[in-house]
Amino acid sequence: MGAVEESLLRQGLRYALGLRLIVVALSSTASLLLTEAPRQGVTVAVVAGLNGWNLWYARELLRGTRTAGWIVADIAVMCAVCLTQLWTVRSDPRGGGTWVLIAMVITVVTYAWQMPWPALAAGTSAIIAAHYAGAMIADPGGWLVSEAVVAWTAAEVALSWALYRFVRRSARTADRTIERGQEMRRTAAVATARRADEREYLAALHDTASVTLLMIGNGVLTEREAWLAEQARRDLREIGRSDAGHHGELDLIGLLREVAAQTPLRVSWRTPESLALPAVDAVSLSRGVREALTNVVRHAGVDHAEISVRRDAAGVTVDIADEGAGFDPGLVAPDRHGVTRSLRERMARRGGEARIVSSPGGGTTVTLRCPLSEPEVPGDEGLIAAGFQRGLRWAVVLVSLAILVLLDLPHLLTGREAYTQLGAQFAAWAGLLGTTLVAAVATWRDRPVKRWPLLAVVLVCSVVATATVRPEYRLGPAHWSEGDAGWQVVLILLDSRVAVLAAVLGAQYLLTFAQAAADGQAALSVAGVVNATWLVLAFQLAVGMIAAVLRGLAVSSAQVVRAAEQLRTSEEVARQLHRDRERRYADLATTAVPLLEGLADGKLDPAEQAVREECAAEAARMRRLLTEYSTVPDPLVSELRACIERAERRGTPVSFAEYGTRPELPPRALRRLTEPAVEALATARGKVRLTIAGTGDAVTVSVIARCAPPPEVPDGDGVRRSTVLDGDRWWIQSVWREAP
Repeated sequence: MGAVEESLLRQGLRYALGLRLIVVALSSTASLLLTEAPRQGVTVAVVAGLNGWNLWYARELLRGTRTAGWIVADIAVMCAVCLTQLWTVRSDPRGGGTWVLIAMVITVVTYAWQMPWPALAAGTSAIIAAHYAGAMIADPGGWLVSEAVVAWTAAEVALSWALYRFVRRSARTADRTIERGQEMRRTAAVATARRADEREYLAALHDTASVTLLMIGNGVLTEREAWLAEQARRDLREIGRSDAGHHGELDLIGLLREVAAQTPLRVSWRTPESLALPAVDAVSLSRGVREALTNVVRHAGVDHAEISVRRDAAGVTVDIADEGAGFDPGLVAPDRHGVTRSLRERMARRGGEARIVSSPGGGTTVTLRCPLSEPEVPGDEGLIAAGFQRGLRWAVVLVSLAILVLLDLPHLLTGREAYTQLGAQFAAWAGLLGTTLVAAVATWRDRPVKRWPLLAVVLVCSVVATATVRPEYRLGPAHWSEGDAGWQVVLILLDSRVAVLAAVLGAQYLLTFAQAAADGQAALSVAGVVNATWLVLAFQLAVGMIAAVLRGLAVSSAQVVRAAEQLRTSEEVARQLHRDRERRYADLATTAVPLLEGLADGKLDPAEQAVREECAAEAARMRRLLTEYSTVPDPLVSELRACIERAERRGTPVSFAEYGTRPELPPRALRRLTEPAVEALATARGKVRLTIAGTGDAVTVSVIARCAPPPEVPDGDGVRRSTVLDGDRWWIQSVWREAP
């Protein structure tokens, strides 16, 4: 059962029990005030006992004790009340209805929200039979004994059950639609989170382990140092972190001071004492600051930087400024990871931005901006409300048609003596039928009902039908339009406020009563009019209240659905990111992790040539990972050019050529294809020759270099590798061919 359906059943039960409490209490109390029962003391006791039981029964069911025992007991209580009519109601040929009848009808009508249909049928049959038996005992052969009452009560129960089924089916439809939407949003959210986490992880890898290994590979460090061991330990913690998510809030200032403490820079601070932010935003900003400070250390040529933090209503801004060498941002290649992804893409993932202002000799200012407000996710209130409204409107259409065709039309066909103009009666009946059909067509087309023209038609039909009923038959069974025209009012004003619906319904009834009062005759007494009117009007107002309840339920259901969706999405995201982190760590466990562990515990010496070569090769592999997830148009060339750039910085000349047309490469094939060239460029000594050739359905990467022997790696992912040793130079060739 979906959240919307569950909320509907819970709220529907409250409505049904509340409606029963109110109707029974008002009708029984009004009967005590307006009429005198055969045994007034017994009647008072029965009224008090029934209302007390209704209150207790409602309390128990709302507490969740909706057991078969309570339902059977309620049916028994109502049967007992029906059998007391000998003492609690008085025979009146002009009666038209009693409080016991009203209590009986409203009880069985609301059973649809309390029990399944087999129990509903059995309970309704038992209570109707008890009422009929009690009426026969109280008034044998008299006005209380009416087969029409039995038929009408059974019809009302059937219509109430149909209304319940229509609305519940709408709730199920809304649940299915929402679930499909949730599944799509959840899939998209997981995919987005995985991409974002992949990029964040790679950015962190670039900022930590890649930088450490690259410095060693480039010969920047020539001896064991304490800070290097500590940095290697931090790098291990970063790449081994498997809890991808950040939850709660963190102090941004504390994180920034911790980041600054890990650099040799002197930092000036212009920040508040503390600044609590959502953890994911605080971590994103701190990592961006770490990258900016790393660039100051590597490129600015100064030992001082300034960090300022300011917050406004829209977000948080962090500035990192130095007075160093500076550079021309326009000359930075778009595929340079430090500027493009570690800074700009990192902040873009949080809906923010990174700006870099610099000039040669004029220092550099990096500005990171992170918004504090998340975009509002569209809710499902409209979808749920529309589903409820459509289902309820169809139910009222069914009720209206059933009453017009099955109840009112037989009165017209068999009671001709009750009307002064039979043609006018049929015209009024046809007008109400047409109004119902117009509303049905609008519902089918999902269009709004034109209220006021249709209301005018209903009121005119009601006036005509009342005016052409003979005075002595008015407000009696032959006066079919007296209460039944109210169903068209309900159908037209279903999406209006309850006060508006009640006012128009009241106007329709008062108009009818005024016409009857003007002629001074009627088929019912005052008490009979009150009971008969209340019996029908309560049902009609109940439908209007259901509509109002459903509109409110749409909002609360949407909130429940949204909360459940967010929980399921966050759980699914956490599971997927945890698996991704473990997989990525496993990829590095045999290469980068041993190097960092050796640097952390001092077993590896950065001064050794073999250690530098291994670190350079591993840094190049990490750069390959960064390139695989980049958005550059040609990741193959971008990756190899980055490796060439690092090799040339070490003094290794590289001759590079590319030609031919190349198809797009799958990521795994790209990795296998570039692996030999990456390792050769990282360990090369002397001149290197690198060539990329494309032949439409194949790509060849060829490298000739004096380098470390290439490791033996099996072919796979469409890539075949060959190696030839010529003196002290290796010729390594990798070929990927598109599968036929």
